[in-house]
Amino acid sequence: MTLPPPSSAEALDNGLAPTPPMGYNTWNQFYCNNGGGLTATALKKVADDIVNRGLKDVGYEYVVLDDCFQDGRDENGVMKVKADRFPDGIKPVADYIHSKGLKFGIYSVPGDKTCANLFNNPKYSPNIGSYGHERIDAETFASWGVDYLKYDWCYPDGSLGLQKVPAFSKMRDELARVDRDIVYAISEYGDSQPWTWGKDVANLWRTTGDIAANWNSVTSIINRQVDLYPHSGPGHWNDPDMLQFGNGSLTYTQNKSHLAMWSMLAAPLFLGTDISRLSNDLVGLLTNPEMVAIDQDALGKQARRISESNGLQVWTRPLANGDTAVALFNSTGADATISTSLSALGVDGVHVARDVWAKKNVFNTANSISATVPAYDTIVYRLAAGSDSSLPGIVGASGTGRVEAGGTATVDIDVVNLLSTPVTGGRIDLSAAGGLTPTASVTVPTVPAGGSVKVQVQVAAAANATAAIVSLPAQFSWNGGQSAASVTVRVTPTAPTADTHLSDLPWLATTNGWTGDPKRDRSQDGNALKVNGVTYTKGIGSNAVSTVDIWLGGRCSTLTGSLGVDDETRGGNGTKSPSIDGTIAGDGKALWRNDGIIRYQQKQDFVVDVSGVDTLRLTAGNGDGDNAYDHADWLNMAVKCAPAVTAPTAEASVTTRCVAGKSVLAVRLLNTDDAALAATVKSEYGTKTFSKVDVGASVTQVFSTRRGQIPAGTVSVDVTDPATGTKATVTADYAAATC
Repeated sequence: MTLPPPSSAEALDNGLAPTPPMGYNTWNQFYCNNGGGLTATALKKVADDIVNRGLKDVGYEYVVLDDCFQDGRDENGVMKVKADRFPDGIKPVADYIHSKGLKFGIYSVPGDKTCANLFNNPKYSPNIGSYGHERIDAETFASWGVDYLKYDWCYPDGSLGLQKVPAFSKMRDELARVDRDIVYAISEYGDSQPWTWGKDVANLWRTTGDIAANWNSVTSIINRQVDLYPHSGPGHWNDPDMLQFGNGSLTYTQNKSHLAMWSMLAAPLFLGTDISRLSNDLVGLLTNPEMVAIDQDALGKQARRISESNGLQVWTRPLANGDTAVALFNSTGADATISTSLSALGVDGVHVARDVWAKKNVFNTANSISATVPAYDTIVYRLAAGSDSSLPGIVGASGTGRVEAGGTATVDIDVVNLLSTPVTGGRIDLSAAGGLTPTASVTVPTVPAGGSVKVQVQVAAAANATAAIVSLPAQFSWNGGQSAASVTVRVTPTAPTADTHLSDLPWLATTNGWTGDPKRDRSQDGNALKVNGVTYTKGIGSNAVSTVDIWLGGRCSTLTGSLGVDDETRGGNGTKSPSIDGTIAGDGKALWRNDGIIRYQQKQDFVVDVSGVDTLRLTAGNGDGDNAYDHADWLNMAVKCAPAVTAPTAEASVTTRCVAGKSVLAVRLLNTDDAALAATVKSEYGTKTFSKVDVGASVTQVFSTRRGQIPAGTVSVDVTDPATGTKATVTADYAAATC
C-alpha cells in the first residue's frame, strides 16, 4: 500500500547516512538477556572486538543497544536504566564506544511497550516505549551521546490506535530539535510498503519481517527486494535486516552470498553475533574492502535483478566512478552456469572484469559474462571500461532471444574481435538445454580486427518447456583459439490468441500475504468470489500483499475488471478491518492505480490499455494497516487479445563460382510465403535490397569478392511482409573456395 506523505511536519532532511550504516546490533546475540549477558561490560567488549578484528577499519562503526535496558521513568518522565546491567547508566558506555572511534545506537518504539515486553518469552519488564514522551526521550538520547536510533513499531495500532506515518514522523521531528546528529532507522517489517513513504520520515526502513539464520530466510528476503531499487539512495535506504554471520545453519558459502547480495542491494550491514568467536574466514569476508566498497558506493544505487531462472539470478548495480557491479547468484544446491550479456546489463564497449572476492582482474569482455557458480555461491564482478591485453576474453560471442513454448525463434549472436588481426575459421557449437533445441553449429564469417559480426541460430522449444531463462551450452572456436559463448533464451508461455480471462492464462510467478497462493476463480479461503453480495465466476483471490505475474506476449489490447474486498472477511473482527489498494503494471511500467483505500463491501472498476505489454503484474496492497483480513479479489479480469501474426517464410542458398580467377557468391532467395515479400540480402561483400519478391518466385544476387580465395561464411536475408510489417531473417552458409 502507499500511505500519504507526512503532514504534521517537514520531511526528513538531516543530511545523515549518505551511505548505508554499518555496525553491530545486540538483538541476535543477546536477545533480551541470554544468561545475563546484556550489560555495560558486554557492550564495551563488542566495541573492542570490532576494533581488534579489523571491522572498524572497513567501516563497521555503530554499536546499537537493541531493547532490554529500560527500567521505567522517574518523577520527571525521564527514562531510567536497569541498574544491574548498566550501573553507571548509558552515557559512560556511549563514551567508551566513542573513545574507540565508533558510534553508539539505541532503541525505542512509538507505543508504550517494546517488542521484548509484548513478544519475548519471558516478557521483559518493566518496559516502556516513547509514547507521550517523544520529546524528552529524544533529549535524553542526545544527552547520552546517541548517534543512531532504531524505532521499532511493535504494533501500537492495535493497543493505542496509532498510525505509522504520524507516529514515526513525531519522533523524526523531536530528533530534529536536539543538538545532535542521530541517524533515524524505523522498523515496521515492510507491512505498509515503507519504501513508498519512508524517504520523508527516516534514513532507513526495514523492508521485511525479521531475518532468520537459515538459507530459506536469506533467499526469501533477497527475492522480496526485486522491485524496491527505485526507492533507495543516499540518506534513505531499504533495510532487508541484519547479517546473520556466525548464527544458525548458514555455511561459509551461504554467508558469502549473504554479504554479496546485501552489498549489491546497498543494504545496511549490521552484525548480531559474538564477534570474538567469528572464524578468520568469515571475518575475511566481512572485511573484504572491495565488497564493502560496493555496498558503500557513493552513488547509492540499489541493484536491479535482470534475470532469474530456477534460482539462478543476475543482478547489476551502477557505481559512482562509472563501473558496473554484476552478481551471478546461485541460490540452488547444485553448481550451475550463469550467463548474461553486456547489453542486458546496459553496458557498451570493452570492459575488464574484476573478481571482487579474489580482488584481481580476470578477463576482458565486450559482449558477455558467463561463469560456473558453485551451489549457494555468488560471484561478483566489477566491470571497468577498457581492456587488458594480458587477460583472456579479447574474442567472444554472445546473444539473447525469446521463444514461446512449442514454438521456434531466431536468436542473434554477436561475435566480437578485439585483436589487431582478423579472426578466421570461426564456428559456434551449441547444445540443447531446458527444453530448447538450437541449431547444432553455425559458421562465423571472418571477424575483422577490432570489429564484430552477427550470426543467427534457430531455436525450437518443446511444448512442455518451462517458462525460464535458459543458458544454452555454447562454444566459440576459431583458428588459434576458443572460448565459451553466452547464448541465453527466455522461454515464455504461449501468448493468448483470443479474448480470455487472466485466471485462464499461465501465471509466471505469484506471491501471497497469507497462507497458500493466489487462487484462480476462488477467494483466498477457497470460496466463490463475492463482493457486496454479488458473486463472480471469474477472477483471482488473494491476501494482500500479493502479486500475480501473467504473460500476455504483446498480443493484447484492453483489460477490464474490478478490485474489491471479499465478503468472506465479514468486515474483520472489531479491532482489525480489511483495507486494500492495488496497482497494475506492464513490463515494470505503472498502468493503473486505485483511488484511495478499498474497504469491506467496496470495489473499484477499471479499463486498462495493455497494448504491447509482455508481462502484466497485478499487485494488491494492504490499504492503511497490516494485512489482517485483507482478502483482495481481482474480479472478471477480461482481456482482449488478437491472433498471432506469423513471421514470413523464405529459403536462401549460396553457391560459389570462379569468374576471371576471382571468387563470386551467387545468393538465391525463394519466397515460400503466401504473400509478396521485400528482401535485403547481406553478405561480407555487399548488400542488395529487393522491393518485391512475388509468391513462389525467386531472385538471385551475385556478389564479387575480388579475391581468389575466400573463407567459409554466412549470408543473411531479412524478409518483410509489407502488409503486416512482420519480419524474419533466413541464413545460408557457404564453404571456403579457391579459384
